Amino acid sequence: MGVHLAPTLRVLRDEIDTRWPRRDRRSDGWLGDASHQARHSDHNPDPDDRSVNAVDVDVDGIDPLLVVRQAVAHPATQYVIYNRMIWSRTRDFRAARYTGSNPHDKHVHVSVSHQRALEDSRRPWGVAAATAARLGDRVLRAGSRGGDVRELQTLANGLGARLTVDGVFGPATTAWVRSFQSARDLTPDAVVGTRTVAALRRGVPPAPAHSGRAAGSRTVRVGRVGDDVAFVQRFIGVGRCGPVTGRFGPATESGVRWYQEMRGLAVDGVVGAATWAAMGVRVTY
Repeated sequence: MGVHLAPTLRVLRDEIDTRWPRRDRRSDGWLGDASHQARHSDHNPDPDDRSVNAVDVDVDGIDPLLVVRQAVAHPATQYVIYNRMIWSRTRDFRAARYTGSNPHDKHVHVSVSHQRALEDSRRPWGVAAATAARLGDRVLRAGSRGGDVRELQTLANGLGARLTVDGVFGPATTAWVRSFQSARDLTPDAVVGTRTVAALRRGVPPAPAHSGRAAGSRTVRVGRVGDDVAFVQRFIGVGRCGPVTGRFGPATESGVRWYQEMRGLAVDGVVGAATWAAMGVRVTY
């Protein structure tokens, strides 16, 4: 047999494609380049059966932390790397800081066992059918990761925060939650339980009349300027919209079109009610 991606990783990649058919694939990869070939790497073919036991999956257009969660539960997985963190079977998949030169912030890396029965396994990974956690399903605190953390960060940004919506409950999110709790006479422990979730959902302020500044308070398109435009730019990300300027220019329009196509919305480059709702923003106009 010629050089090939390990069958169990083909199953994983197919499940990811099924769940997110419009995802970006520019950072996908599996077969090592010259740099990989100069060192030991799971991206290099095995000498026995010519299988490649690692795959990289672009993080744009998917929920990368959902992929991490499903990968660490699969018996074939040896380790996963994403956003400077590594989950390894040798450490019982406890998250640890990854110090390699590549931060893996553009893709999720999954390496699987070289045992023939595991690398050839057709066992499902559960990605296509996995339920993403929603805000309120569990208690969140520093170190939590997932779609519910992204929902928290998006909601916080609707209240004036300027958090990166990355699904990681890090220092900035911790500080903002503690400040929010203090302002609402809640215990300022930076732990997001039922009372804090309820306060967050009650706390989204109504849009000032005719201000057009709060996210979800108006339709935004090329030429608009304001905090709502900055929200869109932060939500979609600098890789698609460029720097956060609060000015809706061609780069922002391009990023919005990409997001709309990825979510299966009408692709017009205009952030109207349907696109706001897809971002988890309450529409108030």
